[in-house]
Amino acid sequence: MLLPLPFEGVVAVAQDNRNQLSTYQSGWPWARERFGRFEIGHEAEGGPITDELRAIWNKMPDEAERAADIVVVGGGLSGVAAAVASARRGLQVVLVEETHMVGGQATAAGVSSFDVTTFYDRMINDHGIWGEYVSRLLDLYEGELSRPLNVTHYRDDSIGPNVSGAERVLTEMLRESGVVTLRNTQVTGVIRNGATVGGVKTQAGPITAKVTIDATETGELLSLGGVPHRIGRLESDGLMTWPRAVAFAPIQDITRTLVVREYPDGVPDELVLKEPPRGYGRTSLSFARAMPKLGVPLVDPMLRLGPLGFAAYRAAPDLSRRQVHTGAEWQRVTRTCLNYMNDFPVTTAYLTSPEERQEADAMAFEKTLCVLFYMQQELGLNWSVATDEGFADGPRSFNPHIDEKYREFERHSPLIPYIRESRRVIGAGTLVGKEIWRDRNHGEAPWHKDTIAVGTYPPDLHGGRQAGDLEKETLGETLEDKPKSWREGPFSIPMHSLIPKWVDGFLVAEKNISVSRIASGAIRLHPTVTAIGEAAGVLAAIAVKTNRSSREVLPVEVQLELANGGALITQLAVASIGRDSEDFAPVTLALARERVDSQIRRPANAEPEIEVDIECARDVGGKMSAYLHSRWENFGWKRKG
Repeated sequence: MLLPLPFEGVVAVAQDNRNQLSTYQSGWPWARERFGRFEIGHEAEGGPITDELRAIWNKMPDEAERAADIVVVGGGLSGVAAAVASARRGLQVVLVEETHMVGGQATAAGVSSFDVTTFYDRMINDHGIWGEYVSRLLDLYEGELSRPLNVTHYRDDSIGPNVSGAERVLTEMLRESGVVTLRNTQVTGVIRNGATVGGVKTQAGPITAKVTIDATETGELLSLGGVPHRIGRLESDGLMTWPRAVAFAPIQDITRTLVVREYPDGVPDELVLKEPPRGYGRTSLSFARAMPKLGVPLVDPMLRLGPLGFAAYRAAPDLSRRQVHTGAEWQRVTRTCLNYMNDFPVTTAYLTSPEERQEADAMAFEKTLCVLFYMQQELGLNWSVATDEGFADGPRSFNPHIDEKYREFERHSPLIPYIRESRRVIGAGTLVGKEIWRDRNHGEAPWHKDTIAVGTYPPDLHGGRQAGDLEKETLGETLEDKPKSWREGPFSIPMHSLIPKWVDGFLVAEKNISVSRIASGAIRLHPTVTAIGEAAGVLAAIAVKTNRSSREVLPVEVQLELANGGALITQLAVASIGRDSEDFAPVTLALARERVDSQIRRPANAEPEIEVDIECARDVGGKMSAYLHSRWENFGWKRKG
């Protein structure tokens, strides 16, 4: 969900969208500096899928016994970041992903249009593995593909790659870092020795490891490994089977997205929905309100202008065309991720019952087809599922609950649903709503000295947001802990939320960290889960390099090593210093640990920054850094660089 933005030229009646361009431009001047400019009439060069990428997608791993320092399960953004962060520090890392694509919500789930709080552009996009990812995407699109990347969210400060482009960059990062990636591989069990996890069992054989990281989209290893966790408002000791009486606690909605595009010469017959899918009668009125026909008065002008208002919400470059556009020219959009009016409610049974998960996925898929049917048959739009994003270019399974008449749509649909809420570990500490509370929009939550990742999103709960759905009994959380208005701004994610309370040899990433349900609504954004994964990978690497358990590693050690890699460990970006500066690590370490005085500078219409005496912070942080490096040497790790 995006904060509504003011638009110039909003009209009361839907117009011919192809002939009317939005005049909206970003209010933040730095956004226009990040992206290249393409002249009107510029033509793009091609798409990101290569024969080599298709070969990687179709590779099936040989069955064998494997050993690694670290095994990461789940190849989403968080899992990739964890694997890359560990491997770059000299560890042997195996990444296991059940689909043929890495990237999770950004690729396999189809949500490649990034959710980023654009007010904090430099803070988010100039640091850590996420910042590298954005830079590589810009190089790919503005270089080789000769296409703009800022094409989405109705604005020109957006980041919206294709699924295939996002996947290609992540694949390159894994390969260059030396990560062994097992795609098309399902995990079937967890190797445990008492209270210690020692790896996983997979369809391609067992993998033993010193540290196992659960970066799955659903917290699957928490269940397979018997690790105590939360699920909805409930708690599990990791071993019990949920009684049916509590199987229906609400969690956040899922969405079965579709990548769709315009077919200017007409939609191929096999991609036309000729009959309304199941449930269409219950949903068509809401579609008509959000996507009115030409000439129909708009109920709410903020629902964008007319029948094409849906398209720019998660727009992507149209690989079938050479013409280009930016997000501000949203009426020119001809390809998008259909993540609009198609959320589907689920309960905890979605996470605990494979059969109920399949059934819910099928019903969510049909709801999305209802949106597409409305577009095709009610609005008369020549739009349908895109067939060139790579979903059909590797092994995939088909849901037995989806009618075979929709097989072509399913074949080219995302490989997994967009899942907003997973199982969450019961950690050494739990991040709750009070700790991410911001008194106003663009305010800051209280700082935690043990922060290893920083989020910026509000607690945006899609479903399960009634008083009885929260963890009042176990965490003391109520609706009073969730702001009634939109409030984005930096909040701390402490290291203890990544570490299980009782189990060793095991860490969590993605949405599986120790958070309350309210806090879980704020951590799922693309850059936030990437930062969480990077922190988990660094923590695991330090533990292995120094022959300690993860819970014996100090937060300040992880903070220093994150900063050594250019990751953000401060509440905001620091004025006059970037991640490439030799002063970055000591200065930000001193700030993170609150060892020096600082203040926040808030220029008008510009991103806030931390101001600090650089020389003083460098001296304080340098002494801390020297001590920690000597500590690592005592444990047998001589950190290079």
